[in-house]
Amino acid sequence: MKRFTILFLIFLCLTFSVIRLIPAFAVGNIFTQGIYKLSDFNFSKTGIFTIQNISNTEGMYLYILDENQVVMESIRLRPSTQKLDTVPIKPNYIVLIIGKGEVYLNPKSS
Repeated sequence: MKRFTILFLIFLCLTFSVIRLIPAFAVGNIFTQGIYKLSDFNFSKTGIFTIQNISNTEGMYLYILDENQVVMESIRLRPSTQKLDTVPIKPNYIVLIIGKGEVYLNPKSS
């Protein structure tokens, strides 16, 4: 009985510690410098995203390019800026983020 109780407690502790784990491949809304496709972001029905520079010290630049690498939108994000909306982003568009900070991108609800 003692063994069963100890094994049950160990199993219970392991179960609750595994539940809190966050998978490494989880999609987040915070992006750093890089080149992204629409599939890298959370799904948006309208294709419009709300963006914000969440870095307190670093400025960021965000460029949206179409399939022909023509700049559709260019945004300079100052540190801790207010939220802005992007132009509608199509699946074949490329989003380019430049800077040392972090950008928060969230799909805008219709």
